[in-house]
Formats: sequence, C-alpha cells, structure tokens
Amino acid sequence: MTLINTCILMLFLQPLFVYLALFKQSKHTIEPKSSLDNEDSMFLFIAPGLSVFYLDQFWVALLYLGSVCLLGVLLAKIVESKANKRLTRDDSIGFIVASFIFFGVIKLIIVAAAYFFTDDSTSAIAQDLSPAEESPLTVSQIFSLDYLYSQFKPTVYFLALMVVTLVLKIVEYKFLLKEALSGILIIISAVLVGISPLFGEAYVLGVIANFFIFFIFCSACIEIDKIGDASGGAIAILYGYILMMGLGFSIICKLVYEVLF
Repeated sequence: MTLINTCILMLFLQPLFVYLALFKQSKHTIEPKSSLDNEDSMFLFIAPGLSVFYLDQFWVALLYLGSVCLLGVLLAKIVESKANKRLTRDDSIGFIVASFIFFGVIKLIIVAAAYFFTDDSTSAIAQDLSPAEESPLTVSQIFSLDYLYSQFKPTVYFLALMVVTLVLKIVEYKFLLKEALSGILIIISAVLVGISPLFGEAYVLGVIANFFIFFIFCSACIEIDKIGDASGGAIAILYGYILMMGLGFSIICKLVYEVLF
C-alpha cells in the first residue's frame, strides 16, 4: 500500500479509534474517568509506528502519519469530557513508543524472512529491469515558494477565504450588521476543509492544514459571537457536523479515485 493510501485509511479510521480508546468500556476499568489501560487504546497511536514500513521515505512517512495521529488525539481531547476514560500525556508517549516497537519487530521479521527465503539474484535482475527513477527534489526546491504554492494552492485560497470571513465577522460586530453572510461563509468553509485538497497535489497535508486553519479562524469567529450573545457558541455543533460530513465525503472520493485510477 502506498503512503498516501495508508494515510487516508488511518485518517478515515481515527473516529473509530477514538471510540475504542475513550468510550468503549474496559473489563479491567472500574472507576469512571480512569486513565487508558485496555488494548483498544493503542489503536489511537498506531499511525506513527507504520512509518517503519516506509524506510525509503521514513521522515516523510513519519510526518504524514504523525500528523494523522495528532488529528486523532485532538479529536479525542475535544470529546474527552463526554468519554468514559481520559487521555494523559504519559499514555500518549507510552502507546506511541509501543507502536514503534511492535511494528519494528514485525519489520525485522519480514526482513529476516526475505533474507533467508528470497533469491538475491532474482532481486538483482528485477532491480536492473526496473525503469530509472526520477531524481528526488532537493531541500531548497521543496521549500521554495513556487513548489509550495504548486502543492498547496487550494490551501492558500482556503486561508484567504477564512481571513475574509474573519474580517467580515469583525465588521459585522463593530457596525451591528446582520451576520448572515459571515455565517454562510463559515458553512462553505467547513465543507471546503476536506473538498478543496482534492484539487491540489498534497492531499493529506492539505486536509491537515485546512483543518487547523478552519479550527483557528472558526474559533475566533465563535468568540466574537459570544461577546454579544453568550449562547452564540452553540452554532459550533452545526459547523462541526458539516465539517465531518465534508471530510467523510472527501475521503471517500479520494479512496475511489486511488482504487479506480
């Protein structure tokens, strides 16, 4: 499985992992709000450990899969107040280390089996017959503005939309205008969090960047609403629902595209 498909699969499974880690009752846990202690909790932290299967691009895989794990942890912290168990820093570190050890052992077993049971000459022939790979980009090329813009063009436009939305929200608050337009833009932005990266070159990082951009700017808009109305934050439930629907639709579209094309 390619790295991008693994990241998409892990991203799609994060809500299930959060449920298993925080909401599923453990037969070993009696006290409410106890720390994580059952085997299901490790699923929330398996994503970074999978990077050991991509040794040729380990640091890129660690960045992608670590970001996916971070999104799952963020979701867990958001719903922790309603959960049966609580997530602590020691739990997070321990399960991540265990994940690397577990998948590292599996990787060693696979490598050992390949060494003893695979014909080296066959591997050499296959390597000679394989087409030449393109030379990798240098660090300066990767971090150049032209390259970053070409990879994250939809995210740049999304950031501009969120800036306009926040400015409009401030103007509406200062001049006591109706908040219909800014509210519509936030709803549109919630949908675009997952949809816009489909049109870029870096889907996983685009989704992650859009998520954090939306979270920051939407939180600022909600805080402005709370100044005039203490119940103004209740609309956040609607924004969250639309956000999850857009992300789910985006992931399904990406999986269908990867499988069929």
